[in-house]
Amino acid sequence: MKQYDVVMSSKGQFVLPKEVREKFKLTTGSRIQVVVDGEQIILKPRTAADEFKDLLLADILRDGREVSAETLREYQTAFNKTVDSLVMEAEEEYKSKQYVTIADLKRNKKNV
Repeated sequence: MKQYDVVMSSKGQFVLPKEVREKFKLTTGSRIQVVVDGEQIILKPRTAADEFKDLLLADILRDGREVSAETLREYQTAFNKTVDSLVMEAEEEYKSKQYVTIADLKRNKKNV
């Protein structure tokens, strides 16, 4: 385990060492989760799963539902079914060649 000493500014900001930013592929605008665990502060890069969970929670709140593990599971299940349906439709279109390729669009100069 590596350890780094950083200095906090008067605005509560500090710079993550370059080695850390590179290891975790953090760039300008990267979102980081701050977790307080007892006397420890843990910084974790936010993942796509974190962002997705936030969107589901926002939907639950928008719908006026209670936020619970059960409601979150319900919304995740509904989302998964929708994605599965879209994937099946796309596979059928691909099998029956009912799709437009980028090459077709370029030939017709549509939306390119």
